[in-house]
Amino acid sequence: MALLLIDVWCEEGEYFVDIKTFVILYILMLADRSQITLRVRIISNKSQDTLINVDLTDFCHDVSDVSEYSTFCKWPILLIDNYVISGLCSVARQICKLSVKDSVRNLLGFREACLVACAESSVWTKFCEIDIIQSIEDLISHKLNKDDYIMLPETIVKYENHLSQPVRIHNIYKIARNNINDQSLKSSTPRENLSVQHDYAEGPYMSLADVILYPCYTIFFQYLPEKCIPEIPLTRQWFDRLQSLDIPQTNIKNLQTACNVNKVVIPYVKNVSLYNADPNRTVAVKHTKQYKVENALDAAKHYEDIKNDTFPFGFEQIFDWDKIPIEVNPKGGSLPEKRSDRKCQQLENLVKAVLQLVGNKNYKIVDFCSGSGHLGLLVAHLFPKCTVVLVENKEKSLSRARETIKKLKLNNVVVVQSNLDYFIGSFNLGIALHACGVASDLVMQMCIKNKADFICCPCCYGGIKNCHEVSYPRSEEFHKIFSSNLDQYFHLAHAADQTHEVENLKTKQGYYCMDIVDTDRRLYAEKCGYEVFLGKLQPVTCTNKNNLLVGIYRKEK
Repeated sequence: MALLLIDVWCEEGEYFVDIKTFVILYILMLADRSQITLRVRIISNKSQDTLINVDLTDFCHDVSDVSEYSTFCKWPILLIDNYVISGLCSVARQICKLSVKDSVRNLLGFREACLVACAESSVWTKFCEIDIIQSIEDLISHKLNKDDYIMLPETIVKYENHLSQPVRIHNIYKIARNNINDQSLKSSTPRENLSVQHDYAEGPYMSLADVILYPCYTIFFQYLPEKCIPEIPLTRQWFDRLQSLDIPQTNIKNLQTACNVNKVVIPYVKNVSLYNADPNRTVAVKHTKQYKVENALDAAKHYEDIKNDTFPFGFEQIFDWDKIPIEVNPKGGSLPEKRSDRKCQQLENLVKAVLQLVGNKNYKIVDFCSGSGHLGLLVAHLFPKCTVVLVENKEKSLSRARETIKKLKLNNVVVVQSNLDYFIGSFNLGIALHACGVASDLVMQMCIKNKADFICCPCCYGGIKNCHEVSYPRSEEFHKIFSSNLDQYFHLAHAADQTHEVENLKTKQGYYCMDIVDTDRRLYAEKCGYEVFLGKLQPVTCTNKNNLLVGIYRKEK
């Protein structure tokens, strides 16, 4: 039995939820509830303006305590034994999978792939999980009100544009041939000339995306006075089509409408679809010129303590692959021999660092960006007294991890399907092998927040960029150096990805740029109370991204 855990605000006997939870409850109404138990956490003070009044009488819900696993992620979450699922699209997908209704499971589409990609890599998932929710929150909190008019959220315009674009689905030509009863239709026919309409969010068939967007647009249309409904005809047709179906309808009682607004201003938004594959979305890659890298290297010389200890922390520890079960040995998988050898070498370096740090302690260890658990499950096998948490946002990768856990009968592993920013659990040690770009700094930041030790092998240096959680440079020392020209710092980061074969002229420069960026990370962590070791995986040929940062938190004196 799965547990759906949500936060509910209570005021004068009325219940309120945030918009994300409102959407989840709507999907739960649509699905079969026999496989899911709803549990709520009552919050007494209603302090948010964007909460939606809900009637929980139709839901069987329980307010009793739940396991420690429920504290690992921001709610709403779905909890199935040792499997924690967080994030709107991931929770919604799992609710559909648990349903016994074919009509609900069919919402997941071909190969159950609807919204399977994470928000970081999919424009469409980000739109459904983050953008539309944020826009509706901004709207009903009156943030977009300007005197007597409202500035329409760009998200609303983007969806209208999306519906005007040619449909993109896997079997579009088969559908088009059936629609016109002509099997001779050629696959070279442009998509825009096919008789396949955007009746629903993803094409001619209703999908989970429609079910997520529909309650959001219910709020949107209810909030705006009828006289101010903007010219979004395709969106209106889509909404009316869903209203005519035999699906649950919603009416929000507490919504304060924009009664004083006389008009809506529609911003200009480029007309592209909300799919990564849209060629109109392609942005030209900007290459860093060598002279810019050299100028940045000259600036970096103002800090003289850029060094790498070469041998990584814990290198002297003894580790024997012959004593490791084949299920957690890369050589037991489908990797080619050379790749499996290199993977073993990478894992061995990080495991030795864990051996050095953990010893006989009962640690909670989090493997961030765990993939299918190559590192985390190996650590779980070696440290049966420790609890190992796999944090990954890719459902397919975690499916493989769960199969391995079952085979090895590991009872000290918790699997968390979540973005990094949804994970809020406490822990003693964070580990990450090749967390891409900003993810490495997010991992270190989460470890610092928890005063936990960290073992991090960064990757994709060129992918770092300022975001809501971290900014660059990380340290005060490097911020002083690059404050007058921040672009130089990012030139170094781009150059750090130029680590090719040994004989390549730019490889030496690339490794030095890696050391500069990781020295910046080291200085930041040291300022936060850590003793930090920067070394290289051995042999250095096991991967081009071979720096290893190990941070040990030293308690305040």
